[in-house]
Amino acid sequence: MKTYLVTGGSSGIGLGLVKQLLKAGHRVINIDKVTPKDPLTGHYHFVHGDLGRLDRLDEMFDRARAHTRLIDGLILNASEAASVSFETLTLDTLSRALDVNVKASVMLAKAYAMQYLGEQGRIVFLSSTRAFMSEPDTLPYACSKGAIEAMTHNLAISLAKYHITVNAVAPGWIDTGQHAIRSLDHTFHPSQRVGHVEDVVRAIIFLLDEQNGFINGETLVIDGGVTKKMIYPE
Repeated sequence: MKTYLVTGGSSGIGLGLVKQLLKAGHRVINIDKVTPKDPLTGHYHFVHGDLGRLDRLDEMFDRARAHTRLIDGLILNASEAASVSFETLTLDTLSRALDVNVKASVMLAKAYAMQYLGEQGRIVFLSSTRAFMSEPDTLPYACSKGAIEAMTHNLAISLAKYHITVNAVAPGWIDTGQHAIRSLDHTFHPSQRVGHVEDVVRAIIFLLDEQNGFINGETLVIDGGVTKKMIYPE
């Protein structure tokens, strides 16, 4: 049994990952500002915390560490994704996205590396295809995800001496049950469907596997081929 620390594991992709790791018999610690709606069984521990409170990060990590001798892997999934027009963008909105998605993630990665005593540590960031392509009015989110791409390759090099690999997954359009999906939404994808939470979860688990230690500093794009699709005006 391994122990994994997941941020933002109470909903969406994070919750899907927590459930799959628990199903595999692992211990999972979830840091989130909300509790999961459905009860979770197995070796599950919840740490309440708002990652935007940067002054409380050390406390959150210490509370997570209290549940285990060693954290084998860290999955930085929590994300702020507020859409705001460029005209109404405020410093507070931009700061919130950077605090949660970038600053909290890198400081938790540091805390993890400083406590890791093993030989096959894993960090996986949740990036997004919005790091490479954009739609209007998503500047804070796109900026933060672009930063995650840089953090991924930088930390892969910086943390090599700690025997920790650092990778990312970049989901595209994933159906988390929050929005209605049209037939057109499926056919727009070269894979002929919108993504499922399980598609991303499988990729994360692949990167966590101890046999995949030669994959380092990489981003695995999970988007059904959309970022490879050239679109011309009709």
